[in-house]
Amino acid sequence: MLAWDLADLRLQLPILACVLILQGAGFVLGIGLFFRNIPLSAATFVVTGIPVVNLITAGLIFEPQIVADQRAAGSYDFLQSMPAPRSMSAMAWYTVALITALPAVVLTLVAGVARYDLHLDITPAIVPAVLAVSLTGVLMGYAVAHAITIPMITRLVSVSLIFVIFGFSPVMFPAGQLPGWLAQVNRWLPFGPMATVMRSALVTGMTAGVGRAYLALAAWAVLSGLIASLAVGHRR
Repeated sequence: MLAWDLADLRLQLPILACVLILQGAGFVLGIGLFFRNIPLSAATFVVTGIPVVNLITAGLIFEPQIVADQRAAGSYDFLQSMPAPRSMSAMAWYTVALITALPAVVLTLVAGVARYDLHLDITPAIVPAVLAVSLTGVLMGYAVAHAITIPMITRLVSVSLIFVIFGFSPVMFPAGQLPGWLAQVNRWLPFGPMATVMRSALVTGMTAGVGRAYLALAAWAVLSGLIASLAVGHRR
């Protein structure tokens, strides 16, 4: 399944990798144009939050659109009939998502550190943080892709999630800056916990509740996997 994905998307994946780099490094550098002087804490939140967006874009945003295109082209049923477990299809795309996102994560952090003169305390916890964030994003995207059968709605949902992540989730800013009701809603969404586990591996003293964040990601990953499994059903 990995070989199939790499071959099928051989033209799109390099473009996706470039888009992720522009998304991450470009946003980190561009946000500095809005303000003459950005507080160090605000710059740190942005620089350590954007890698989360890099990691989940391939799985949560790009993957549902690919499946929507497959449905529209009539190749979806053929791909679902291939003699491979559904879990292997998800893990193949998980691998693809990591391959395309990791260069963007590295360049985003390098650009942010250089632009704002930050000091990051990168710990070994970065490995499980990256793997957990990416896996949760992939499984959520897998659930959206297969549970929604109308291609246009799938595309709209996946694109709308970008606006939710950027503007209404405590990924690049503290949850305290949100209205009270929205902060409570985000306690049950996975994006804040994604930022928590990532930020805890990059800087010290800015995050709390890391254990709860990992539990939240595990819960969302399991829930998404169950939804996708029910939607796909048994192999014919």
